[in-house]
Amino acid sequence: MVQEQKTLLAAADKLKEYKIKNTPQRQVILSYLMTSHDHPSIEMIFNYVRGNGFSVSLATVYNTLQLLIDNNLIIEIAADSGGHMRYDYFEIPHYHVICVNCNKIVDVFDDKYKKNEENAQLETGFQVFNSQYEVYGVCPECQKKLAQEA
Repeated sequence: MVQEQKTLLAAADKLKEYKIKNTPQRQVILSYLMTSHDHPSIEMIFNYVRGNGFSVSLATVYNTLQLLIDNNLIIEIAADSGGHMRYDYFEIPHYHVICVNCNKIVDVFDDKYKKNEENAQLETGFQVFNSQYEVYGVCPECQKKLAQEA
């Protein structure tokens, strides 16, 4: 309970830092994304917020996510096999390894890929703001299942 309160306060501080009006819904959505390692879909976020006693519509969750994306607090990750966008808090640069079989997403905290931004800027003259890097494959659990089926 104390950790949840600390995360809610951290989310409130982030909203203030980015000059985003703090509402209970925005605070709990950002807090959830700050602590979740599940890279939740909009439906998962909606269910989490509702499950924690907040009255919120799916449109409010969508609009909040878009606001957080527009302010570079979170990112969208490529859609899973069901077509659902997934979301991630992106304070510490990292990339994602995504299982094409079960949609599991794993964070890899290695910012060497960010060097590609510098190279792209040098080679193209673009002013680069951000980049995302995703690696696709089959996770160890799915590899085992597939091996057993063969």
